[in-house]
Amino acid sequence: MSYKRVVRYITIAAIFTFIFVIVGVYRLNQLNQTPLHPDNFSVINKMEIYALGLIMSAVAYPIYPEVAREHLMLYQSFEGKPKVIEDNFFMESRVVRDALAQSQKSGGEVRLYWPVGAYALSLERNKYWESRIALALNGGWISVQDGVIRVRVPIAYPKRAFAPLITIPGLGTLGVQEGLFNILQQVGWYHTGEVYWIASAKQPPNSSI
Repeated sequence: MSYKRVVRYITIAAIFTFIFVIVGVYRLNQLNQTPLHPDNFSVINKMEIYALGLIMSAVAYPIYPEVAREHLMLYQSFEGKPKVIEDNFFMESRVVRDALAQSQKSGGEVRLYWPVGAYALSLERNKYWESRIALALNGGWISVQDGVIRVRVPIAYPKRAFAPLITIPGLGTLGVQEGLFNILQQVGWYHTGEVYWIASAKQPPNSSI
């Protein structure tokens, strides 16, 4: 395949991706204004939310791979057992390290919590990692036993919670009303469960981005 043809395909793909993102953000903003009850959403609206979840996960994956992966888990049944993933990405977080120290002292699980402001995208390395980890693990529980760290995260959306992602001058703050996805949980279109992120307590953090 020639260089010009490759560039052409990449350009076309970039244009279509940009259009999908713009249309998706516009529709998401409209749906965010709808009172959060299943009766207020038509089948078409629910299909839009379903599709927007897929699009958002695909777009977010290069920047926020863990939370994108967690969202995609909702599309298949957990079959009554948690999904287990070995990855120590969460050790880049100060919040996680502090909670881990508490868990080691108490011998039990410690709740992980970040304010919603921690979700905002940042180009500063430490803030980026904190937002990436907060999006994936907020509301989870960390514990350590026999040299193994486990972060237990419920894969489910609350009935109402706005997650701000980025502020654009002149447009305001763009984000996701997580209650939209809760609507799909209520009608059985999404499958809820838990994921366990596990890592060795002796393994150094993965610093690659």
